[in-house]
Order: sequence, then C-alpha cells, then structure tokens
Amino acid sequence: MDIGFLSGFQRVIRLKNIEAWDVTNADQTCRIVIADERRPSTDADFPWLEEGLGEEKRKNHITIYVFHAKELLQSEITILYQVAEHLTDHVALAHCHVTVLFQKEAEYDAALDRILASKGYSGSDVTALEKFFYFSQDG
Repeated sequence: MDIGFLSGFQRVIRLKNIEAWDVTNADQTCRIVIADERRPSTDADFPWLEEGLGEEKRKNHITIYVFHAKELLQSEITILYQVAEHLTDHVALAHCHVTVLFQKEAEYDAALDRILASKGYSGSDVTALEKFFYFSQDG
C-alpha cells in the first residue's frame, strides 16, 4: 500500500465547527477550510442555482472553501473537489448539504481568519502554540 500522497496533507487547525488543511500537489499548495454552519441550508448557500433549493433544504449545512493562489486546471479542481468531499463523507448526507466553493486567494491565513471571525473566533485565540498541545485547538 502506497500512502505517500498523505505527505501533501497538513492539518492547519481543528475546532468544533472549523477544520483547515493545506494540501500540496506538485508545485501548488491550496487551503481547504471546512465550516460546519450548524444551521439549515438556505438558497444563499447555492448561488449557482437560479431557482434556489425549493423544498430540498436540509437540517444542516457544511461549506468547504478551497483557496488557491494560482489558476487551477480542471483536473486539479476535480481532485481537490474529491478530497474536500472525502473529508466530510462521514456526515449524514441525507440530513446535511455540503457545498464546495473554490476561491482564488493569495493570503490563506487572512482567508482563514475571516472564516474564524464569522464563527466568533479570533485568530490569536486558536493559533497560540499552547493550543496545539491538544488534538482540538478549542479546548
């Protein structure tokens, strides 16, 4: 069994509702941030659906952000999408929607800080060295 591809994955942070990973493939590193919204899905979660979700709303919504500094090839998008889905395949998808959003962003830490702030965290609260003495950085 070859698990060499795992060397390209590094967890950045793990909290109750947010997890972030740096994923390196060839010469590009992307940051995948998973945010458990802990609320029902809304039409705004699916901006590409002109008609919205209709009655298809589920009890919870998870948003996966894939931040990348350079343009991605379609093959890279496909792989990163599959990785993102795999990181959430343990949730009860019959009751939870998952969206994967790709965003060109050069400052990965700034992007993560914005997401942390939207969930009530300050970056310094969860990134202090002593927080990494534990498996989860929020406790």
